[in-house]
Amino acid sequence: MKLRTKSIIVVCAGFSFFCLILCIILNNVITASYLDLEAKTVCGNVERVLNQFDQEKINLDAMAADWAMWDDTYFFVKDKNELFIQDNLNYGSLENININFMLFFDNSGVLVYSKAYDFQEKKEIILPASLYSYISDNKVDLLNHYPTQYSIESASSGFLLYDTKETPLFLSVNAILNSNRDAPIHGSLILGRFLDSNKVKSFEDITQLTIIFHPLSNQIPIDFEQTPVSIQGLPIFIQPINSTYVAGFFKVNDILGNPVILLEIGSNRDFYNQGLLMIQNLIISLIFTMVILIITVIYILDRFVISRLAYLIKSVNDIRSYGDLSKHLQVKGNDEVAMLEKNINDMLTSLQKTWAMKDSAEFSLQKKIDELERFKTVTVDREIKMIELKKQLEELRVKSWEKT
Repeated sequence: MKLRTKSIIVVCAGFSFFCLILCIILNNVITASYLDLEAKTVCGNVERVLNQFDQEKINLDAMAADWAMWDDTYFFVKDKNELFIQDNLNYGSLENININFMLFFDNSGVLVYSKAYDFQEKKEIILPASLYSYISDNKVDLLNHYPTQYSIESASSGFLLYDTKETPLFLSVNAILNSNRDAPIHGSLILGRFLDSNKVKSFEDITQLTIIFHPLSNQIPIDFEQTPVSIQGLPIFIQPINSTYVAGFFKVNDILGNPVILLEIGSNRDFYNQGLLMIQNLIISLIFTMVILIITVIYILDRFVISRLAYLIKSVNDIRSYGDLSKHLQVKGNDEVAMLEKNINDMLTSLQKTWAMKDSAEFSLQKKIDELERFKTVTVDREIKMIELKKQLEELRVKSWEKT
């Protein structure tokens, strides 16, 4: 694998790993921050709804106190005069004060008179028998007042779900007293407002939130194993439902202090989605920056290192191909590559000198070999001639001996 390919792979792998780690860190940190901000927002939303419910309760209590501590009401429970009904318990009167029903009880808990209206249908209605049964079953808690207590503190109010098939109520119960509060109690007055779709819609319009009632007897959409957040002494459970909706859940006690409703306060996940959008933009920017950095680093490596090494390899190959040790490399700069080029030039110079000395030595050796060849030729030829001469002399000696 070539150095250029290795460099590209290493640079891309290194920057990709760095980018991945940075993306994970940014995602965890920013997501955690926005989830925390979202939780605080949900808590604020729940608190707004609780304040709205408290305001509704205060208004209902004030209205109930005005009616219960009124001489006309005080005497109506005893004489049941028709004029009081015509003047005060008509549709317009109850609609103006946004009261759906009034129930008048005497001191023994017997219902004296009741009036109920449905403002959606704009007509008088009959309250369910289950409501009367609930009041009768709990009359000790609802209708029992201390005889010596002639004040508004004898009132009780709150939420009521007497039947999961019926509409929830806001209820206020007050002792019926005269205007001066100096006469014995004549009974109890119950004022109620239906928490119907119109009323819930009015709360949603005021708070700009989604409000849903879940009876605890039904299947509830939350896991109570999670750690709650406390608001106004109530444990609040925060749970994202999907990518666009988050809700805060808390249990609502009824007027007797029994938990009966799981209230869901929902809103859009604007902060969370804003955080996701920020993370997305950061990641895109980070990837774009990393791509630019990778291209820049690869260009710098190629321009100042790899291309010079490629030139060095080509130059060395050319010298090897032509066998010209006098040809030297062009040295540029004073970095490591330039030092390598200088060292190669020094090596080529040394090799050139070595080859020159080798050629000189070979020339001297060849000269001596030639001289030896000439010497050999001279001496060997003479020796041969001497041998032939000796041979001839021997032959002459033999012939001379034979003749004698």
